Amino acid sequence: MFKVMLWLRRLLRKTLGKDAYSDASNNSPTSKKVFEGSASQTGSERGRLQRLKDFIYNLCYFPDQAGPWIIPAFIKGFRVVRKNRLDVIFATGSPWSGLIVGYLVSKATGKPLIVDFRDPWMNNPFHQSKGQFLDKVSYNLERRVVRHAVAVSLNTEPLRQDFVTRYQDIPSEKFFVMPNGFDPADFNQIEPEPRSCEQETFLLCHAGFLYGVRDPDVLLKAIRLANETLAESGKKVVFRQIGDVRLNYNLEERYADLLENRSLILEPSRPYQECLSALASADTVVNIQPATQTQVPSKLYDYLGINRPIIHITSKEGALGRLVADKQIGTIVEFDDDSTLTDLLVSLAKQSQSNDFSGYSSRADFDIQRISAVLAEKFIQNAKSRATE
Repeated sequence: MFKVMLWLRRLLRKTLGKDAYSDASNNSPTSKKVFEGSASQTGSERGRLQRLKDFIYNLCYFPDQAGPWIIPAFIKGFRVVRKNRLDVIFATGSPWSGLIVGYLVSKATGKPLIVDFRDPWMNNPFHQSKGQFLDKVSYNLERRVVRHAVAVSLNTEPLRQDFVTRYQDIPSEKFFVMPNGFDPADFNQIEPEPRSCEQETFLLCHAGFLYGVRDPDVLLKAIRLANETLAESGKKVVFRQIGDVRLNYNLEERYADLLENRSLILEPSRPYQECLSALASADTVVNIQPATQTQVPSKLYDYLGINRPIIHITSKEGALGRLVADKQIGTIVEFDDDSTLTDLLVSLAKQSQSNDFSGYSSRADFDIQRISAVLAEKFIQNAKSRATE
């Protein structure tokens, strides 16, 4: 729809004899600069026009970038359910458009719906408002989907508690936890890549985007102090970052000394499988997560899949911190606790040669075979309840 609108705009300008825009960014279907105001417009007029532009853009991609797929996906889903005589519909999000499609197919076919939230839709700390009107529509859509579903899956216990609190008129049994996990088959062929670091190096590794709230500052400060302590022992702590870094300061300037002595290694992004091999070669992997109250980063399950020790730089009060403490799957260090992290790195570096890590005892709890059994049981319970109605 958005491309059609852009095409119509260009056609109109050409018809009126106005020059087409040469700026390629204005022709992007995802650009919010849909129409340019004239130089004669007042500030208030431009402000109103900009709000209108933003509303049109957000409406075209509502509730998310997959919004334009809702109608064709509903048509296809309706046909698939009827043709194959399916007994239940399972819809997962995000994107939230998937939940809306599941809801529409369920309403049209009369088949029961189970919805699965891999992230919070409402109360998402990373939510970018589409304006008061569309945000309210999203709120009402979530309520419709949740109330219609026969069961609602959440991927963390804090997220389940959030839904139970917000939907107090719905029996709490309707909400159940189906955590994210890993498939051991995806990791059986992962071989640690050869290490280029010295033998006495204790290697930390992180693969992924570091930005804003995912700030490695406390870790790099601790590495600097740890290496000063370890200088006479011949040991050394090295942090290997694979992927983009966009922080509110210049990392390369602030930690030029670590880059120079190879205590910090910055590498560009690499394919997923290569990242897993790089992570598998590390002594310990690092998880940097802000104190989100309901969300756990998917990186955790990659780490469990490659079966490496984990240092989590996060709040003990966040969803990740509580999960780690409950399942005993790594060491937690707060963002402002550089002294504890320094001592930990010194200790780990000194005993790195005798590291006999074999895995966390609760690792099997995140095996998808076990997790899938929980969902299968929900299907069975639903079938039994419908049979007795």
